[in-house]
Amino acid sequence: MRSRLTVVLIAILAGTLLLPVLPVQAQQTTLVVTGYGGRWSEVMKKALVEPFEKKHGVKVEVATGITTEWVAKLLAAGPDNPPYDVVFGNEPAFPIPRERGFFEKRNETLAPNIKNLYPKALIGDTSLAMFWGRIGLAYRTDSGIKKPTSWKDFWDEAYAGKRATYVIGNTLGINFLFITSKLFGKDYFDIDAGLAAIKRAQPKLVDFTGTVEKQLEQKEVVIAVLHDASTYDLQKRGIPVDWVAPSEGQPILDQIVQVTRGSKHKELAWKFIDAYLSPEVQLAFATELFWSPTNKTVKVPADVAKKIINGPADVDRLVLFDWAQVAKQRSQWTEKWNKEMR
Repeated sequence: MRSRLTVVLIAILAGTLLLPVLPVQAQQTTLVVTGYGGRWSEVMKKALVEPFEKKHGVKVEVATGITTEWVAKLLAAGPDNPPYDVVFGNEPAFPIPRERGFFEKRNETLAPNIKNLYPKALIGDTSLAMFWGRIGLAYRTDSGIKKPTSWKDFWDEAYAGKRATYVIGNTLGINFLFITSKLFGKDYFDIDAGLAAIKRAQPKLVDFTGTVEKQLEQKEVVIAVLHDASTYDLQKRGIPVDWVAPSEGQPILDQIVQVTRGSKHKELAWKFIDAYLSPEVQLAFATELFWSPTNKTVKVPADVAKKIINGPADVDRLVLFDWAQVAKQRSQWTEKWNKEMR
């Protein structure tokens, strides 16, 4: 009986050894990047993410949200264990993590398109602007109001109860505060004068550009602080709006990107940024969303060129603030804003 059982066990073992060995499937690399939702997400997926995944055989996971949210998570995680490989967003939130060493130095070898950027697009030795948008005034063309030409037109009584801007936590909001401070005070940082002027205008105050877009679309407001790209995207969708560059100058809404120092996929991350900077992707964002390319080699159609930053002369007129210095005073300005504007 025992010998028969032994024979059976040997047969089973032999059969097991003869079974084909199935290969262990390698785990697919996932690159985690930040990105906006809505229309941005649509263009990003079609023009950048899907072609990049196909070319490199990887998965790109896009964490949608807003810059302050991404930076908060980045700071909480620490520089050695970042939740993202590529962090993209508005510049005002980035000086603190940049100063604390969260970002990798720029790599022109892995991202050769960096060499084609306007010098103004380079920030420190880690970061770069991929797109620019000019902050100006959007208005309803069917409202019977005169076309604004100056920032001071925002205070025209014709717009009472029908004008909008943002809270200080929004990038456009703090830029508008700086512009207002210079208009009604001694310089861009005469915050008391700026606050008093905005309070006097009694605008609708919102958190996000998407809210202002809806207000313009639904005629809740007829004039608003908005960047050129959003305005022309509304116009493209049939909303009767137009955008003006106020005569006193336009601050920029820049889209900044960098690779995190603790990323486990740095080479792939720089290749992703290089793809973002490629003429093909830059052109897609310019033609679809009216974001101005920072790659100076990009050639855009004439009808788009007249609506965006196009060429060295336009770039020279951009108003850029030192956000590293702003970061040192922003909390006290925010406290003052919250006290005055409540």
